Amino acid sequence: MERDIVSTGIDNLIDKKSLEIRERIEKIANLTTNVLIYGETGVGKDFWAYYLSEFSRFNGILNLNCGDVPETLLESEWFGYKRGAFTGANRDYDGKWKQAGDGILFLNQIDLLSLNLQSRLLRIIERKKYYALGSNREVDIGARFIFSADDDIEDKVRTGEFRQDLFFRISSYKIRIPPLRERKIDILPLILYFARRAGLQVNISSKGMKSLKSYRWNGNIREIENFIHNLSVLGSKLEDDNIYTLYRNSVDLMDSVKVSDIPLAEMEREYIMFLLRKYRSKVKVADILKISRKSLYNKLKQYEKS
Repeated sequence: MERDIVSTGIDNLIDKKSLEIRERIEKIANLTTNVLIYGETGVGKDFWAYYLSEFSRFNGILNLNCGDVPETLLESEWFGYKRGAFTGANRDYDGKWKQAGDGILFLNQIDLLSLNLQSRLLRIIERKKYYALGSNREVDIGARFIFSADDDIEDKVRTGEFRQDLFFRISSYKIRIPPLRERKIDILPLILYFARRAGLQVNISSKGMKSLKSYRWNGNIREIENFIHNLSVLGSKLEDDNIYTLYRNSVDLMDSVKVSDIPLAEMEREYIMFLLRKYRSKVKVADILKISRKSLYNKLKQYEKS
């Protein structure tokens, strides 16, 4: 997803915090300094790593997720091996790191690595050399390193889950990506961008837009993309009715009320309409809300007038 955003959607990120991140990345894009991009899950760490790559002089980016490969296979997958290095190694294999060439080697979610692999990685990053399994010849690393981690990586350093020396090595330059709740002005441009990319027709009212901005988006950019993707797969449009599906339970609803300036009555309306679409029964909805059917009918009449 990130390459598409970089090429056509970066200008949609208009919040001051997003602009500050953009300016910082552009300043260091052509340096060889190690960069740590960190933040909550789904905030767009990959997005900014690809943006740095597109803006830099380096030849492409190789994105390797540190949690994708079991630890027992990680070294052979990353560094390669020589024929006969272990049972089943019937040929030489260069490994994925070599594919980075003189571009950018992006080690995504480095905080998922075990302490054992962190120890080995520290030496490799310091020397910019590594050995393939079964080889006595070092391989030089010509690529620039970029790393990503979750927002709690400094807590992991304090508790000993992540090596302090490795943290200092990978974070010569740190960039924290704030969650969407800290840059709400980016929400609608991102929704419209993903909808446009998915070919999704958008027909939402000003109330609908307000609801989208007030929703917490705990999954950040990833949750927005998934929301739009699911609508496009179902052949739906982005309409006010679809927005109500975001408020799946009272916890989400109350979270949204606490962080928004939308009146509680409006949030109540959205929740009731969501329940009606879900259960298609006024009797069931009145029972869930623990109000009489007459009270529910009166509320619905008020909504029709508003």
